[in-house]
Amino acid sequence: MTATTQGEPGRPPAPPREFRLHGSSEPEWTDLIQKLWDQRRLLVSDFLERFSAVSYGDAQVPEWDVHRTAVDTMDMFLLQMAGLELPDDLKALPREVAIRRARQGVPLDAFLEAVRNDFRVLWKGLERVAGEEGVGALVANMDRILDTVEGYVSNIQQAYAEEEALLTRDRQLYRQRLLSRLFNTDLDSPNEVEDMAGALGLDANGTFEVLAVTSKSLPQAQRQYASDYRTCLYENAGSLYLFRHQRKGKTWQQEHPEFPAGYVPDVMGLASVPAAAASALALAEQNGTGSGLSTMQDAWMRIASGLLEDTLPGFSDPVKHALDRCSPHERHRLLQVARSYARTGSIKETAAELYCHRNTVVNRLHSLQDVIGLDLTVPAQAALALVSLSRYEASTGAL
Repeated sequence: MTATTQGEPGRPPAPPREFRLHGSSEPEWTDLIQKLWDQRRLLVSDFLERFSAVSYGDAQVPEWDVHRTAVDTMDMFLLQMAGLELPDDLKALPREVAIRRARQGVPLDAFLEAVRNDFRVLWKGLERVAGEEGVGALVANMDRILDTVEGYVSNIQQAYAEEEALLTRDRQLYRQRLLSRLFNTDLDSPNEVEDMAGALGLDANGTFEVLAVTSKSLPQAQRQYASDYRTCLYENAGSLYLFRHQRKGKTWQQEHPEFPAGYVPDVMGLASVPAAAASALALAEQNGTGSGLSTMQDAWMRIASGLLEDTLPGFSDPVKHALDRCSPHERHRLLQVARSYARTGSIKETAAELYCHRNTVVNRLHSLQDVIGLDLTVPAQAALALVSLSRYEASTGAL
């Protein structure tokens, strides 16, 4: 715990509380509680001494808060164990303390560790005032002490969980508003980008990697990455965008996510992420029925063929008609050698990949040139041939 030392601003001191018993069916027990009430300063001191060994991590809890809570809690326990009605300011104590600790960022485990010290403090105090004569009454009422403390713990846990859920929802809403602003508005200045990055816990000038997922794979992507604090998720118009700082040796391309997606690495700066996300979505839409990540290297020919078809309708028809006239077996061999040679750029490597002699590769490339009228060994012709073949494969499913 990091305790601040300032006073108790704007809060009155704890109100004086009375302990008045009007007859009792358990005089020995109520006598013990009365004695302990008169010594409750010692209870608070004992609690604070034990509390010093509890760590609240980086949570900022003022010292006055810890002390005031200890005073109020011990008063509440003693009044309850005596069967007296609680004053109004103590009735809501468990909920108020739990909400305050949740908002202060106190971890629940550490909070409960501190709270459970209450039983040890009460038992030690009761042993002190009981002496040898009151041991019987003390043992006979052990369950009452346990029930009182455990009831407090139960109320604390429930209130803390409810407040933590509200805080988590608020944080998620705030984060989504920031991401919506990033993706849907023009950031006017570097300072604005810096502020947004700080709120998101990111480096505005860092290097990012981006995924885009279409609707069919959206639930799977959310399941895999929704709880990953390093990854930002933004859903819009049926698509999901994911981005994070790119780490050397641990990129998404090396991790192989369990869903198909478009992938853009090496994005320089947070302000560049939305444009990269749009590119990733274009790549994802080219993935068809494939799996894994679709990159620019994988999809550029299909994208180029679509743009050319929009500009020059029918540009690939000569290649299509020529391949349609081939037998299925011959067409398969020609497309296979074209894909391999385009990837390797080497007769030798293509031969090794296709498990055939290098002369066979040369002959098939010549056959492809005879069929489509384009030579894959000539760069200008190869570009047109590969884009046309990519369109043909996409339209016929001959991938």
